[in-house]
Amino acid sequence: MKPLIGITGSRFEITTVAGAPGLLGVSLADDYALGVERAGGLPLVIPYLQNPDSVSGLADYLDGLLLAGGEDMDPQQFGEFPQNGLGAVVPERDVLELALLRAMVDKGKPVLGICRGMQVMNVAFGGTLYQDLSRQWRGSVNHRQKARRNHLSHQVTLQPGSRLQQLLQGETEIGCNSFHHQAVNILAPGFIPVAWDPEGLVEGMESQGVSWLVAVQWHPENLWQSYPVFLGLFSGLIEVAQQGHSGELPAER
Repeated sequence: MKPLIGITGSRFEITTVAGAPGLLGVSLADDYALGVERAGGLPLVIPYLQNPDSVSGLADYLDGLLLAGGEDMDPQQFGEFPQNGLGAVVPERDVLELALLRAMVDKGKPVLGICRGMQVMNVAFGGTLYQDLSRQWRGSVNHRQKARRNHLSHQVTLQPGSRLQQLLQGETEIGCNSFHHQAVNILAPGFIPVAWDPEGLVEGMESQGVSWLVAVQWHPENLWQSYPVFLGLFSGLIEVAQQGHSGELPAER
């Protein structure tokens, strides 16, 4: 049986008949699941669970986790008040992803973070974020491109010898897309930066030691079909997840 990879998604409101309250659901672009599938995994979209026991039980069941892109993180999660430029936040998504990520790490299971997912990973272990790059970073690189999703808008430099570099076929510099206005500010303890934009903004991070936690600020799920090198991120997650996968249900493990 293929390793089961959980994928988190964005919040959206399902419109019902006129006058009736809307229903809340989960939204996820197909490209995430297709990347997991192509790399040899079985994707599972995660609902918005809030019960700690349910989250822990889900972590038992999963072999790996992909934290996908989406809304801004609530700055209260890293000890700050909201500032001008902050976008929409979804507190219940923050709660779910932070709890699920920590549970996966406690169980020694691999996690890949993409865009928001990198920010969640940083905050979960004590880091902080720029709430809005245009106000707090003031660089000249455009991180909110208007071009199509698979357009390479700027370069990133990769740390030699890092997991990320190995996953990207040993490249030392690579083009990427860019659709974010938040980013890592203070890096969480236990992590190292492994990719930077031309102005030094952190674009990739990974854990030190034995845990497999890798994250990028760009969107490889939109790139791998045009640029196969980016499938390496999904393949790396699946490879490590497969090593801990028994093919049995949690109760049988």
